[in-house]
Amino acid sequence: LLALGGGMAAFELALLVRLLQLQAACGLCLLSAGLSAAVLALAWRLPSTRRTDEDAVLAGCGAALAAAAAAAIFSAQGSLPTPEEEMAPFGERSPAPIASHSSRRALELSERLAARGAKMYGAWWCSHCAGQKETLGAEAMGEGGFYVECSPDGAGAENERCVAAGVKGYPTWEVGGQLFPGEKDLSELEEMLSSAK
Repeated sequence: LLALGGGMAAFELALLVRLLQLQAACGLCLLSAGLSAAVLALAWRLPSTRRTDEDAVLAGCGAALAAAAAAAIFSAQGSLPTPEEEMAPFGERSPAPIASHSSRRALELSERLAARGAKMYGAWWCSHCAGQKETLGAEAMGEGGFYVECSPDGAGAENERCVAAGVKGYPTWEVGGQLFPGEKDLSELEEMLSSAK
């Protein structure tokens, strides 16, 4: 039990060091480390027919084996990736292509939105943003030039601009300095333009 407790405690310590390297928080990992330390402390306190130095050797052997195993695992993984390297397999995220074509009404509305300097703040992963784009259609969205990507990992992300504008959810339209949150149909977009300063 002492060898097992020592091994568990040493391995958990190695994992905690790795978490610090990753600059990550893990409540369950801390709980597991605490339980491993408790097992070692309990095993140390149990009555033993051996001497204290023999108990220490058993715990130390378990800890040494666990440390060697942790070192082998971590060295096989290599160095830690940078945040940029972690995102490299994924790259910048782009929203799904817009499948619908714009109606004449949507194209006219797009021209009016563009003339007013309207912006649609959204995120590549937002289903309501995708719905809003489908409502206007591919041509209106492409010609309007009013979409602003707010997700930091999105293609062409302008997250700071979204924060500065006070955007709290997606999609959010901005017209004349006023924010209009939520997905809107064409009639609601026309009303939004009429009510904006």
